[in-house]
Amino acid sequence: MPGPATKSFTSDHALRDDGSVTFACSQNDALWPWSTLDSHHPGAIQALSYWVGVESAMALGRWDPDKWSALTWTRWRCGEPGVGRFATGTYRNTVIEGREGFSVELFDAAGAPICWLDGRGVIFRTRDFESWRKEAKDAGGAAPSSRFAYADRAQLALDEGEKPFLAPLVGGTASGLLDHANAMPPNHPWLDGSGDHVNSAHLAEIARQFVALLRGGKRFAVEAAEMQFDRYVELGAPFEISRVSGDEGETIRMILRQSGRDCTRIEYRIRPA
Repeated sequence: MPGPATKSFTSDHALRDDGSVTFACSQNDALWPWSTLDSHHPGAIQALSYWVGVESAMALGRWDPDKWSALTWTRWRCGEPGVGRFATGTYRNTVIEGREGFSVELFDAAGAPICWLDGRGVIFRTRDFESWRKEAKDAGGAAPSSRFAYADRAQLALDEGEKPFLAPLVGGTASGLLDHANAMPPNHPWLDGSGDHVNSAHLAEIARQFVALLRGGKRFAVEAAEMQFDRYVELGAPFEISRVSGDEGETIRMILRQSGRDCTRIEYRIRPA
């Protein structure tokens, strides 16, 4: 998104001879409530990916605040369980499957690796966003979250204060709805975002709740993930998330659709918590 940020998650950027940049992570719980979650929580990893990516690109002189951009693909894998909170990291520009991208390594205060993250994005130069997204935006408003029939909190494996995003399963599919009342501060304890659309951290949490539904509320940890973002998911408009074929062992593959269109593909590799 264009425009200057009013806060920074990373600091103390240092450029290295290999073209990468190291940084320190903020320890301010009030500014970054998701950073107090378990460091392997998918929502926390997706939340930090935006700030680390933008702020590191700025440190490298590769960020243009006047152009719209969007994350189109990401994948990450976690280190060993039991690590501390995000403390430091390294960002580098990379080529992934023949296309320009970025890679991030994150560590706790003791230097233990937390996760490795890759991503790719796109810069929009001529896109008419309002016309392009009008149909999807117009689908919202009919069923605000206050009147949506969400699944039981225990089935979604929610912690105190967290908000349900999904209805009960029907076969291998659950409908859902996010709006400002349940997915944005101060109404959600740790999720944040642009407020313009459903952000990648929201999508990571939707997928986590969906897997919880599939497991009958049993707790689990996400060891690795891959997410492909094909279309914006709009706030205030209902959507569906479904399990797709091709699961192998503890790998869960999902697709999120809104207004009849495929929007996001998500794959989680999980283990019991």
